[in-house]
Amino acid sequence: MAARDLFERVAGARAARVELGSRGKLRVTGSDRVRFLNGMVTSDVDKQPPDTAAAALLLDRKGRVLADLALLRFESALLLDTAPGRLPVVVEALERLLVADEVELEPLAGWGHFSVEGPGAPERVREAGGRVPPPGGLESVSAASAALVWLGGGQLSDSGVQLLGPEAEVAVLRERLDLPELPEAAREVLRVERFQPRYGVDVSDRNFPAEARLEAAISLDKGCYVGQEIVARIHSRGAVNRLLVKLELERAASPGAEITRAGKPIGQVTSAVVSPTSGPLALGYVRRNAAAPGTELAVDGALARVVEPPLESRGAGSSGA
Repeated sequence: MAARDLFERVAGARAARVELGSRGKLRVTGSDRVRFLNGMVTSDVDKQPPDTAAAALLLDRKGRVLADLALLRFESALLLDTAPGRLPVVVEALERLLVADEVELEPLAGWGHFSVEGPGAPERVREAGGRVPPPGGLESVSAASAALVWLGGGQLSDSGVQLLGPEAEVAVLRERLDLPELPEAAREVLRVERFQPRYGVDVSDRNFPAEARLEAAISLDKGCYVGQEIVARIHSRGAVNRLLVKLELERAASPGAEITRAGKPIGQVTSAVVSPTSGPLALGYVRRNAAAPGTELAVDGALARVVEPPLESRGAGSSGA
């Protein structure tokens, strides 16, 4: 089923709003900001053009994922957007290695952030007087008392558009759009259908990026960054023992359910939903030799089959809303 049809079937509308205000925001300024962050995160900040957004990861020295990031680059600043609850971890990790660099870190409080998702999102945003940049593009506009940032590409649909900025200004657009908020259950179905791992659910500081299929957030050509040696070693040797997979299930399961093969435990479910188009689905980690599409497994004793992730979702480097 096409992505636009899937959204309409799950959401019951061509466009809906997803609130993202609980995500953390960190503004990074100073003359050394690009060089400093390039040595901290997995993406190539130096080569990222201004007025664009890119997926990135912050790793620990053992190469495990401390935080997933959307890295927004402007002419005079960088903005890091991360999953709920991870901002203190990001700030602490950056401050620990901030010695003589001309860099200032400013956590942003009181910011609003929402996305308009679905095939009807661009049209609704334009009707409300908003901007629709191309996917990954940024456009800043002056509001009554501050700048608003429009970001092309949603959290749950390629046609989506995001808006972030001071809450008082964001609230004006939220009211003008007058869109229903997408229920959490529908958000989860769309996320799992798109094979989008969510930090704190499918990804944590116990995971290597390769285990969670987050390689698209990593530049293999840039210089050193925290955790780079481990990432390079895994890439050259393929040395992870387990992989995140998407499963079609015979019956609905729950997070934490045991995944088995020939009666032997090989993994665990991390997310589980019932899709109106695909039926019961799950994300979960299994041993590498059981991760090929078409492999038949069992979840709580019922048949489960590994399915090929959608092309647009592979390695997206995003951990969901």
